[in-house]
Amino acid sequence: EKAPFYEIAFFGGSFTAVEKELQHSLLQAVAPFCDEKNKFHFKGIRFSTRPDCISEEILQELALYPIVHMELGAQSMDNAVLQANNRGHTAADVAVASRLIREHGYQLTLQMMTGLYKDTHVGALKTAKKLVALQPNSVRIYPTLVLENTQLAKLYKAGEYSPQTLEQAVETGAELLL
Repeated sequence: EKAPFYEIAFFGGSFTAVEKELQHSLLQAVAPFCDEKNKFHFKGIRFSTRPDCISEEILQELALYPIVHMELGAQSMDNAVLQANNRGHTAADVAVASRLIREHGYQLTLQMMTGLYKDTHVGALKTAKKLVALQPNSVRIYPTLVLENTQLAKLYKAGEYSPQTLEQAVETGAELLL
């Protein structure tokens, strides 16, 4: 029977946006557990990051480590929605970063969010089609959540933003899955 294979993951932020010294320290700490003999059952490292925090130079530095998978927080492929939500990147950044990641031989997951400020159901469907056209290995779909003390919370309290209901998020997610 084949042993399971796992990946060591760094999520909850933009890994390639943290200080290089910290990045390399973390990668050096876990790399020994990703060995060819699979003694520890870890096939490699994966992380999430921002599309505007990927470049040829960054990918060349990361090639020193057993990284196998990168996730990009694309969120939307509509530049007006990205700008309204202060995402700090464009749809073109998503396309370029996706291409670079794939060219360097990494698995690619694109993350999208439904219910973003200034987005629509139709907009989410368009984003999904554009993300799929980038040929990722997978796509993660997240509904937008309103967290206290954020710009989105201020917009919500001012009546300028209405989040998706649970039912709307489930319906949109189900349609996007198809």
